Amino acid sequence: MLPLLVVCALLLVMIAVQGIVLYRSGGQSLLEWGFFLTPVVMFFLVVKSILFVRRSLINPLSHIRFWVSRVREGDLSARMPRLDNGEFNELAGDINGVADVVQSLHDDLEAQVHAHTQNLKRKAQALELLYEAVTSVNTAYEVDDLLSRFLRRLGDVFDADAAVLRVLENSRLSLRDSYGLDRESRFLEQDVPIRFVWRNNLFGRGSIEVRSETIAETLDSGAPEGGPVRQIVSVPLQYRGSILGSYQLFIRSDAEFNDETRELLAGIGQHLGVALEQSRLDQESGKLMLVEERARLANELHDSLAQTLASLRFQVRVLDETLHQGEERVTWEELEKLERQVEEANHELRSLIAQFRAPLKSHGVVLSVEKLIRKFRSDTGALVFFQNEWDEDHLSAEMRNDVVRIVQEALNNIKKHADADTVRVFLRHHGNCHRVVVEDDGVGYDESALSAGGAGEHIGRQIMAERAENLGAMLRLESEPGEGSCVILEFEYSQDTDARDAPGDASEQPRPVAATA
Repeated sequence: MLPLLVVCALLLVMIAVQGIVLYRSGGQSLLEWGFFLTPVVMFFLVVKSILFVRRSLINPLSHIRFWVSRVREGDLSARMPRLDNGEFNELAGDINGVADVVQSLHDDLEAQVHAHTQNLKRKAQALELLYEAVTSVNTAYEVDDLLSRFLRRLGDVFDADAAVLRVLENSRLSLRDSYGLDRESRFLEQDVPIRFVWRNNLFGRGSIEVRSETIAETLDSGAPEGGPVRQIVSVPLQYRGSILGSYQLFIRSDAEFNDETRELLAGIGQHLGVALEQSRLDQESGKLMLVEERARLANELHDSLAQTLASLRFQVRVLDETLHQGEERVTWEELEKLERQVEEANHELRSLIAQFRAPLKSHGVVLSVEKLIRKFRSDTGALVFFQNEWDEDHLSAEMRNDVVRIVQEALNNIKKHADADTVRVFLRHHGNCHRVVVEDDGVGYDESALSAGGAGEHIGRQIMAERAENLGAMLRLESEPGEGSCVILEFEYSQDTDARDAPGDASEQPRPVAATA
């Protein structure tokens, strides 16, 4: 553009010079008129060229530059205006087409991230509910209060507008609690024969049943603003294949219940079924049998799925903080960690539903402890020193499981409470002597403060003590505020005897070792 302006200036000078010459000569010569008119014509041609270049090239490029600057600032709705030049107008159309695709991809990505986040949030809520069900099995809740509380918690998590709770009594599912339904609703029939449930396959023989048909059901509020009920979700409360009760959730929206969600609901029903069965044991069995059954269920639930769910709840809190900070890379990393935790919880849930036994029972002590240490390192990032002097032992599967579970509980307590940078795990088996030490450099604790805690707050410590008693072992838990903590397990066991097979002979029982400093 600048060269054309220079040419215009030179032509103006030439026109002025030729005009002066023509004026002085009186304009008698045609040649002089030719010299004068030639720069005039050239000047107008150059001016027209400048206008053409400006309209056909500079203006379109300016629009493109302005569009690029708006896109760089994050305005994906920016578009090119319609241009007079045909080729640039086609280019503008192509640019607008690309912008439409980019904006569509951006909107789709935002929608996918939002949907994924909502799905994870819903899963996290369901897993938290499952964790509550697991930890509530051995609490002091009345079973009716517990089931009613979970009736409303399930309704909140899955956006149910109404819900019904039934419990098996004398081969009939009796109505125990409900909310949201009109009193005249056919779903509020007082008793439903269990034969009717099986005959109509309401729970798919113990599975989660989702009826996705539109049902003209009147709620308490009359004609619901959100439309009629679109789904009825039936959740059986069962124990070892026997249905002990059921939840029914009435949902207006077309919510998706995939396999993972169904498994979570089945797990909640399983654990609440355990609570129902325990209530029945309270009525039918003596107190000693009930305490033993509760202890067995609590140990397995606490040492397997409950540990994973507690770790998952911690990851959800970290994810929530990361989302508020807006760091996308860290958010995706936390989402990947959360996904791995969900997969682990899902695996353990399958094992619990299938056999209600711990997944570590078939492993040796050293292999199981190494697996626990790897998971602890992955979850906390702490430095762990593993000192292994554990030769091949002749412990029974139950005794090995007790040793491993004590180590697992010690590491879990460090992860949740100690804030430790360094952890040492020491295993020694020599002859008949067995010694396990787990210590850390964390914040420590005050034993008197722990003893003041409420019921259910130190279940892990109680279970460790019970497992040590099963081993005939000496268990010491040492700590001071600011000085870290140490768990020491010591016992003797001879390969020539099996105390578990001969409980009546005290001489064959594992003998506690005197604790040494």
